[in-house]
Amino acid sequence: MCKYRFVMLLVVLVSSLFLLVSSVYAGEKDGVTGDTIKIGIIADLTGPTVALQIPAVNAMKSYFKNINEKGGVFGRKIKAIAEDDRYTIPMHVSAFKKLAYRDKVFMIMEIGSTGGILSLIPRFNKLKMPNFMTSTAKMFVKPTMPYHFTNGAAYEDEVRIIFNYLFNVLKVKNPKLGLVRPDTEHGKVGSRATAKQVKRFGTKLLAEEILAPGAMEAGSQVLNLRRQKINYIILHLTVANSVAFLRDGKKYGIKAKFYGTKYTCTETTVQMAGKAAKEFYAINSFASWYDDEPGVKEMRKVSLKYYPDLNKKIPPKIWTQGWAEAVIVHEGIKRAGKNLTRNGVIKAWESMKNYNMKGLSANATFGPNKHQCSEHCKIYKADIPNGKLAPISDWIK
Repeated sequence: MCKYRFVMLLVVLVSSLFLLVSSVYAGEKDGVTGDTIKIGIIADLTGPTVALQIPAVNAMKSYFKNINEKGGVFGRKIKAIAEDDRYTIPMHVSAFKKLAYRDKVFMIMEIGSTGGILSLIPRFNKLKMPNFMTSTAKMFVKPTMPYHFTNGAAYEDEVRIIFNYLFNVLKVKNPKLGLVRPDTEHGKVGSRATAKQVKRFGTKLLAEEILAPGAMEAGSQVLNLRRQKINYIILHLTVANSVAFLRDGKKYGIKAKFYGTKYTCTETTVQMAGKAAKEFYAINSFASWYDDEPGVKEMRKVSLKYYPDLNKKIPPKIWTQGWAEAVIVHEGIKRAGKNLTRNGVIKAWESMKNYNMKGLSANATFGPNKHQCSEHCKIYKADIPNGKLAPISDWIK
């Protein structure tokens, strides 16, 4: 009898050990262990859009570091692992493979190129891995993809808001419209969105110029637009090339108003372009660093703890975007509970209704068929003396 009990006890112990090892292995496989949650970040860390993307990475890391210092989430610390894609599709795919298969992260937060994100959709689907994206191209959220989420207005929403503002608010008559965009997937989305709004408002797009993401001069593009007397120009660009365009616009005396989409809408653009930004307006789904909102105040307080040099210059709005996305990721992980799974965090995000973003952005609402939690923006005008962007609208959709 004693021998039988000993054998049974041995079986129970071995079985328990096997289950424990299996559980730990499964957790590690999905980026979750008893004390860690691994989150991968893919961004341009050394390429042409570093001024745009590195602030988002640093904001995310600041947020997660602060959460870890408070004990983490159910005792687990968040380990954020950032990989460089240099704003190229091949390196974006390489960064994903490293994070997914070597680091075995729980989820990914993609900041990199729209084309890079597009190329990885089948891999996310295969792994059933959650992805919180900074890119807001409509193709990623309409129709809804099971593993892709985003915050803020889509590029298509932004272009539509710009057209509504020009035609329905300013009542512009017979504008001579032009578009400047890169020859990337991001740029092509802007081109299609503009063509749709041109048709909707019964007007014409008289010129469409291509400007590379890292361009340092835009003389030929400016001269082409000036020759056609274009007086309203949509800038679907990023920081460096928008600054190059505005500077050359002033240099060659183009008489136009400039309306930029979100990745032109940074204080860096205003500060670098200087007086060339006199007629620069832009649109963004996120608050400014200096706004007097509860969420922004908290962001400033925590961020300055880890990056005290931020006091020397104004961080761009992409810092707020990175922080806001980390807020939503954290909230989803909390709602998913102690038994954290990828499907659990997806269901948790989908349960968020009118979640209070405390002024970082418009409030967040997801759903099973809604993985874009907000379509709202503010319109800003360059405040050149202060190197800022002053809002000229509330959150609008």
